[in-house]
Amino acid sequence: MPTEIYKIINRFTGEVQFTAEIECAPDASPSIKLGLAVKFAIKSRADLSGADLSRADLSEANLSGADLSGANLSRADLSEADLSGAYLSGADLSGANLSGANLSGANLSRADLSGANLSGADLSGADLSRADLSGANLSDEQMRAFKADLWLTLTELAKPAEALFLIQELRDGRVDGSTYGDGKKCACLVGTIAKARDIGGENLDHDSDRPAERWFMMIKEGDLPTNKTGGGFAAKMALKWTEEWCAATGVDLNPSPETRSFPA
Repeated sequence: MPTEIYKIINRFTGEVQFTAEIECAPDASPSIKLGLAVKFAIKSRADLSGADLSRADLSEANLSGADLSGANLSRADLSEADLSGAYLSGADLSGANLSGANLSGANLSRADLSGANLSGADLSGADLSRADLSGANLSDEQMRAFKADLWLTLTELAKPAEALFLIQELRDGRVDGSTYGDGKKCACLVGTIAKARDIGGENLDHDSDRPAERWFMMIKEGDLPTNKTGGGFAAKMALKWTEEWCAATGVDLNPSPETRSFPA
């Protein structure tokens, strides 16, 4: 198989970031050549943060623990790839094929996953804070752990009025998972419940590693459930799951003013 020198470019500076020696057919597609170059770079422990890897064919690649922060992976094929523990903070994964990928424990904070195919992907333990999942292909099964933990948190901590308060805060875009654990400023899941009691979130049992809190970390202040970008998708699903919890537990979603007790 003939060898070829392939250059990986930095998406921000346009400069050559890494030069790989790959084995491939001369008429191989650019996506295959780029994918081979990335695999070579990973094996060489090269720094690919901020690299332009758009449309790369990385199907079934072992990228566990790789630092791809800020990289442009838009429309890349990462199907069945091992990205466990990978650092993808701020990466552009819009429209990427991540079907069946192992993203367990991956850092996806601030990653753009809009329109990504995440069918069958393992997101257990992934850091999704400030990630954008709008338009991503996610099944109910993949979101079950997040929903179940939200229901568990509400069952353990929330009174009916506090669940209704959470619903209103989500509708009005006042949830902000980025302020986790910051006293009364905290507007994550537990923080919002605490806000309904007019106390700081540190006064309630909370854990940033819980799936529900990881979900709420995708939501920032101003994200409405109707928003098509940013944390809108996360807010929409959180609202839906909370309303379903209310329905399942007999909480009236339209209580009379006399029984609706929110903090001033």
